[in-house]
Amino acid sequence: MKPVNLNALATETRNPHTLDLDKSTPRQIARKINAEDFNAARAVKAANKEIAAVMVMAAQAYARQHKIIFIGAGTSGRLGILEAVECVPTFGTKPSQIIGLIAGGKKAVFRSQEGAEDNDKQGAQEIRRAAKKEDLVIGLTASGRTPYVMGALAEARRLGARTALISCNPQAACPQAEVHICLPTGPEALCGSTRMKAGTATKMALNAITTGAMTLCGKTYGNLMIDVQPTNQKLVARAIRLICTVSGADEKTAAKLLASSGKNVKTAVVMYKKNVSRAQAQQLLKKQKGFLTKVIDA
Repeated sequence: MKPVNLNALATETRNPHTLDLDKSTPRQIARKINAEDFNAARAVKAANKEIAAVMVMAAQAYARQHKIIFIGAGTSGRLGILEAVECVPTFGTKPSQIIGLIAGGKKAVFRSQEGAEDNDKQGAQEIRRAAKKEDLVIGLTASGRTPYVMGALAEARRLGARTALISCNPQAACPQAEVHICLPTGPEALCGSTRMKAGTATKMALNAITTGAMTLCGKTYGNLMIDVQPTNQKLVARAIRLICTVSGADEKTAAKLLASSGKNVKTAVVMYKKNVSRAQAQQLLKKQKGFLTKVIDA
């Protein structure tokens, strides 16, 4: 195995602003870490063009009922899984359409399996099982070189899937990725601990990609989470409030609408605004590919 040159990775160099971390007071440590965290937001801002490009790729894949697959190792892999899982209650997506894969499998979510990231063949094998032509595979690796992720992206391209890479390394060479979202967060407050601002920047980019893609697919109304799945008391209350906000109905009426709509906020709103049945509301939404604004604001 070719040795890794850590000197070539910005995320592995020592941060000159935190050299005395072990001699600092708790308040000083908090300030130093917070000061470095601001670089995460700056890095994401610098990559807005690439983030928007991947957002469109994700929207296209989702609209055509292809998969969106996040794949990474360690912190990056866990962030991909978190993003995929959260899309279900937030946007009403199918658990099988947006998924996360991590080196080392499910056990790596809860306990570090660090050696798994070096296995490029395992990454390729898992993509062969999970991906098909025109799916979107997004590789997540702070260093921009993790073999597991590189193997996965290479296999994705071979299958005809679309590919993107999110890394924090400006020197990352990844011809397998159509788009490279580079988040140059620089050296960590704790040298090499990319769970810190590199992880923060990655999470911010993922938030933007999924939220933007789902917005482009009609799963929001203005800035409202209109496709929320009311699966617990808090989300039921949120769904009722959404119906009230968009339709103008009172809370009691909104609760009845939610129940009669099959617990679907958009259907409930259309039923009220257009004075139609559940089936008619569903048909109107289907005609407009789920875009509520095209139904009630036209």
